Amino acid sequence: MSVRFGLAIDQASNDLYLAADGNLAVVTDALAVGQHARQRLQTFAGEWFLDTTCGVPWLDDILGRSYDPALAESVVKAELLGTDGVEEITSFSVSFDRATRGLVIRSVNVTTMFDEEVQI
Repeated sequence: MSVRFGLAIDQASNDLYLAADGNLAVVTDALAVGQHARQRLQTFAGEWFLDTTCGVPWLDDILGRSYDPALAESVVKAELLGTDGVEEITSFSVSFDRATRGLVIRSVNVTTMFDEEVQI
C-alpha cells in the first residue's frame, strides 16, 4: 500500500482545515507521507481502538521509566521507518526535557518513495 493523498492537518492545531475554495485541504505524495509519519509519532500505543498494535509505546518504553536516549531514539526511528512511503531518515534530533519529563522531537527529515525529502 502506498500513500498518495490525505486530508491536510494544521501542524499548529492538529486539526483539519479548509482550502481557499471551501473544500477540505488535502496533501499528496511526499507531503502525505510526511504527515502520516508525524501522525504515527503522535499516536500512543494502544490508543486507536481499531488497531491497538499501532502507535509509539511512549509510556511503556520511553517515558514510563528512567530515560534511555538510545532506546528512545531507536523506538522513534523504528516508527518512522515503518511508515508507508518513508525510505530513509536523513536528519534526526531529539532531547529529553527533565522539567516536563517529555521527549522533544526537535527536527526529523525523511526521504520518501517520491524521491523528495520532507520535514516531520
